[in-house]
Formats: sequence, C-alpha cells, structure tokens
Amino acid sequence: MSVRDEILNAPAVPLRYLAKLNPRPSGIQKETSVYLPMESISEFGPADTSRRRSSDELQRGYSYIADGDVAYAKVTPCFENGKGLVAVDLPDGHAFATTEVTVLRPGAMLDKAYLGWHLQSEAFLSGGEASMTGSGGLRRVPDTFALTYKIPLPSMATQRAIADYLDRETARIDTLIEEQQRLIEMLGERRQAVIDLAFTEAGANSRVVRACLDVVDCPHSTPAVDDDGPFEAVRTASVRSGRYRPGHGLRVSEATWRERNANGSPALGDIIFAREGGSAGEASMVPSDAICLGQRMVLLRVDASSCVGEFLLWQLYSTSVQDHFRLSMSGAAAGNIRVSVLRNTPIWLPPLEVQRSVAAHLNEQITKIDTLSAETERFIELARERRSALITAAVTGQIDVREVA
Repeated sequence: MSVRDEILNAPAVPLRYLAKLNPRPSGIQKETSVYLPMESISEFGPADTSRRRSSDELQRGYSYIADGDVAYAKVTPCFENGKGLVAVDLPDGHAFATTEVTVLRPGAMLDKAYLGWHLQSEAFLSGGEASMTGSGGLRRVPDTFALTYKIPLPSMATQRAIADYLDRETARIDTLIEEQQRLIEMLGERRQAVIDLAFTEAGANSRVVRACLDVVDCPHSTPAVDDDGPFEAVRTASVRSGRYRPGHGLRVSEATWRERNANGSPALGDIIFAREGGSAGEASMVPSDAICLGQRMVLLRVDASSCVGEFLLWQLYSTSVQDHFRLSMSGAAAGNIRVSVLRNTPIWLPPLEVQRSVAAHLNEQITKIDTLSAETERFIELARERRSALITAAVTGQIDVREVA
C-alpha cells in the first residue's frame, strides 16, 4: 500500500487518545530551569533557551515542556503565525514556557515530528482559529480543540517517512527564503547608500524651517472616526520608508477634516512627518488634499520658491539627519522628535536646479530598488504559501512521500 493510500485509509483519532495534554513536572532537581517566553519560541524552529529562572517559581504556574513534547502557541496572533516547537535536546531535558502555549506529550502510537507537522497544517490552523474564544487581542484556542482534533494515524513508519520528507523539503524552501531575506537587507543597505551619497558630500547650509512656509503640528487629540468618511486622518503607520501607505490612517467625516485642517490643509508638494513612536522620523509626500493630520504627525508646508519637496523628503532619510533626530531624542520622551528640533534640523539647501536634479536621480534609483524589494517580498510570500501547502498535502495524503523521494 502506498503512503497516500495508507493515510487516506488510516483512522482519524482524536488527540485525547494519542497524547497527554499539559503534563505536569516531576523530579526537577536543578535550582534554575530554562524559561521560554513567547518571544523565545519560533515558528517550529529552534527556541531561544538562554533565559533561566528559579525552578520553584516556574513550577508554580508555567507550562512544562520536556524532550519529546510538542507545544503550540494558543493566543492570537501567535497561533495564526504558527508559533510552536518540537522539544529536542533541551538543556536539562526540560523547560518551562509561557502559559500561552498548549503542550502535548505524544504516546507510543504518535511520532512527535509527525504531530509537529500536523500542528502546522491548514486543517489544524483554520480549525483552531475558528474555535477561538475571547475578544480583540485576547482570543485563544481552547485546549478542548486539541483534545477533540482528529489526526490521521497511519503506521509509525509512515508517520516518520512523512516527517522526514517535510524536514527535507521545507529546509530547502527555508534556505531559499533566507537567501531572499538577505537580498532585501542588501537592497535596504543599497537604498540608504544611494541617499547618503547624494547628501553627505555637501555640508549643511540651512535649516528645515527655511525650506518651509510653516511647520504645522497636529491637533493633540484623536480624530472622531467615521467608517464611511471620505477623508483620511494620517497616522504614524501611514508613512514608511518615504512612501505613503493608503488605508493605514483613520476614516473621518468632512467636518472633522475641516476642523483638523483649520491651520491649513495639506497640499501636493508638502511633506507629512511622523514625530513620535516607533515610526519617529518616517515621512512621505502628501498624496492628495483628502487627508488631515492624525495624532503624532507634522505637516511640512514646503516653500516651492526655495525648496523641492522630494529633495527635502529624501534628505530627511539621510544618515546625518536621522542621526540628528536620534540624538535629539536622548533624555526626552521615548521616540519623540520635538517640533522645535524638526524646525531647526540642519540641511543642505542648494539652488533649485540642483535640488531638482538630485530629486530626479533619487526618485529613479530608489524606485528601482523598491520595485526589486517588492518583487522579492512577493517571492517570499509565495514561497511561504508553497511551504504551507506542502505541509498540508503531505500530512493529509495528497502526496505519496515515498514516491516523491
């Protein structure tokens, strides 16, 4: 019988009969044990076992994992992202993890690697997501889902053949993804080098405020949201790497748009700038006049008689200017670029014809790099989709892994 036929004809057995749920520790002799917070757990890859805490403390309320156990994250979004691990060669043979994981200890009829691959299949992930309880960011997969989930149970030899096949084939895909991720990093470095080359040879001879008619801070309030509103209040998430990202702001009514633009509405040629949070220092050109400033945003009303907007935009991303922003935040509120600092940021402001030439060159080069980066990211996305489909196909019998081998 082929592997495919064996899986298709194998009984589907609820996990409650094949694995022990959330086993408790016993016989812990060490004063300290490995602790695995969620950030130490990858998507069924190696876990970061560098953290240790008191064994007595960990035994009083954390999830126990021993070599041979399989665990998966049960809280959103970690569950949907496929976080989990098959425990092998843990320091001291065991560890304690966040309570936001569910631990399964396979019995004699279930191979741990086969189970680990099943927990990454579309059937398990979609079923678990559908069973989630709670609301917002506190939704969790109940342990009852794992207990009732039915897993095809072919022979142990077939389970291991499937696991070996997926170990081999996903490793190839993962290597390819890593290579493409390195390419994106290299493109990012090249992008920064192109920007710096345009600005580092000339010294600063002006300030941001002299390139602008005004530097307008946002109203210090959250705009009223109107899901059907025709206008968008831009937020820090709306700008990234010099590009505007539509849909990352808040929809607002015309009345709110007018109220928030009382000091002057953004116009084409102006710049929107994020001054606070993890996006501090990010900016983009104004995409249209159908926007207003949300919180933590600043409008640079560019003076077209002395400055080309895109020339100023890319200069804001130069290493010298970004370093100036970072130094200004030292000792201040975390991630907060004060408007006074932005106004007085040193810049190079040559004649308009030079600015136009530099801006045209940067637009051309950065667009080429960004296009290649986007294509590479799409390739990675397709590779991950292929990986997911391969796992599901292998564990459900759509691929005869012995014939493929």
